[in-house]
Amino acid sequence: MTKKLPEIYLEKHSKNIMVMSFEQLFTMLSQATDHDPFTPHKIKFYLILLVTNNTYTHFVDFKSYELREGSALFVTKNQVHYFNKKLQEANGFGIVFNHLFVNQHYFLTDNFRLNRLFNYHIESPVIHQEEMGEDILVELIADLHKEYYSKNDFAKSEILASLLRVLLIKAERAKELRAIPNVNMHWLETFSKFKDMLESEYANTRNSRKYAQKLFVSYKLLNDIVKRLTGKTVKAFIDNFVTVEIKRYLISTSLSVNEISYKTGFEEPANMIKFFKRNTGSTPLKYRQQP
Repeated sequence: MTKKLPEIYLEKHSKNIMVMSFEQLFTMLSQATDHDPFTPHKIKFYLILLVTNNTYTHFVDFKSYELREGSALFVTKNQVHYFNKKLQEANGFGIVFNHLFVNQHYFLTDNFRLNRLFNYHIESPVIHQEEMGEDILVELIADLHKEYYSKNDFAKSEILASLLRVLLIKAERAKELRAIPNVNMHWLETFSKFKDMLESEYANTRNSRKYAQKLFVSYKLLNDIVKRLTGKTVKAFIDNFVTVEIKRYLISTSLSVNEISYKTGFEEPANMIKFFKRNTGSTPLKYRQQP
């Protein structure tokens, strides 16, 4: 293991979007020199994997997700994941894109947001074909792949953006149809802002009331929103979030417990150890040593 959890940026490949078959994706992964794609690493972009034949199991944040024909997995930026070498035994497509591609094309309007699709805190990251209704993502992603490798470069970027926009909206629609009923859209947007703020600020504060103040909402409202969407109080949600971050460091790096404590916002390692044991039932060292 390395001292630092590898963080992989799409910009290293000089492209803001890439569309590949599983065969092409596996070849690229096998030739990677800046990190090992088959060990845990944090991505700083968005990843979509869709299986068209056979099955494939992918690992994201300590969980495995089995994809079958028509299944799509949506991995968001800042998640830790790794590929399984059995990827070469399945058929399918992979799409990677970053915020620069999104911003460049503005393909999501102000009154529409992907509040569920890449929000693994409140939704499963997998959509199976039977959950899509009449929508078929396989056809859309095949069109994306065909356009990506088309020799005709006229308006290629705009066409790719349009096709990706339709794919994302149809996937979001599938999530919406199976979501918790009667959830105010403003609540979803507030939760998304809270989640983004927590990702950047958790090492500085775990105080839920401070997050409510920064979001300009009452503590009660923030607690109601988080509890409605996740089943956890805002404090429990923050504790769970920090616990996952500690696990990421323990499993994916060789940083000492002391170093991880400081990185995750604990002034004293003893406090982090108590916190981790209270939330997992295990000490950090025992958790790291488990198979």
